[in-house]
Amino acid sequence: MHDSTELSIVIVTWNSKDEIGNCLRSIIDNTKDLSYEIVIVDNDSKDKTVDEIRSIGEEDFHRIKLIQNETNTGYTKASNQGISSSSGKYILLLNPDTITEEDSIKILLEKLISGEKTGAAAPQLLNPDGSIQSSCRKFPGFWDMFCEFTFLSSIFPGSRIFSRWKMNYFDHNMECTVEQPMAAALMIRKEVLNNTGNFDERFKMFFNDVDLCRQICDSGYDIIFYPQSKIIHEKGVSIYKDREKMIRVWNEDCLSYFRKYSSNSLLLLWLGLSLKVSGFFRILFYKFSK
Repeated sequence: MHDSTELSIVIVTWNSKDEIGNCLRSIIDNTKDLSYEIVIVDNDSKDKTVDEIRSIGEEDFHRIKLIQNETNTGYTKASNQGISSSSGKYILLLNPDTITEEDSIKILLEKLISGEKTGAAAPQLLNPDGSIQSSCRKFPGFWDMFCEFTFLSSIFPGSRIFSRWKMNYFDHNMECTVEQPMAAALMIRKEVLNNTGNFDERFKMFFNDVDLCRQICDSGYDIIFYPQSKIIHEKGVSIYKDREKMIRVWNEDCLSYFRKYSSNSLLLLWLGLSLKVSGFFRILFYKFSK
């Protein structure tokens, strides 16, 4: 790993023993002709995550830079650690619960490099069964949250009015400029991050990718969704490990996001109350469905 590294793949792990091995092996098997490094930040895993990482053969382990935190600093801070420790001209943010397909990283990198105004590029995400995963969204507004709380987005999933935020009408088979793809697999120019800043650490785990993409777009760069690159993603693995806590963190980060971009105190008050009520019922539903 040196200054001429083209690509840095940044992965944050936390109790990811069951996922990280397959993730790393897929990268190594399918990214043979690229100059790359893998920067892993482990957030004080209590399982055998680190052992699994170290089990990668010696001929490939030299590509891996492992940072072990003594406490769980959260996804946002750990991601920033990884980005700051990377040397690549391009950064691929990648979840440990992903598996890259043949040439998927190379295809995505070539697409990012080819567009002068392209600041970031995202692949098509697939569920483990091969079906397409919904991964692109618009930047959320108060209207979108109202549609979520009142289930209008679920009742009218094909509507560009009621389901605008989560883009349920989009089939994810078309290359296009998007606002916010999921950061489970998101490739960004390092120079863009140098201009916009890395993740905003006021967000513990959620909405950090929404905010980062907004910063990229506001800086005049495009974010491209490129379905020719495909990566398998087992959605929600880390979230489901502590579902009740994640619901609370999601609500806190959601409110932090709206506070960052809005000064409307009445709407912020409404959103805060709505999140508390919806959070209560989501936790209640989770407890009774266990």
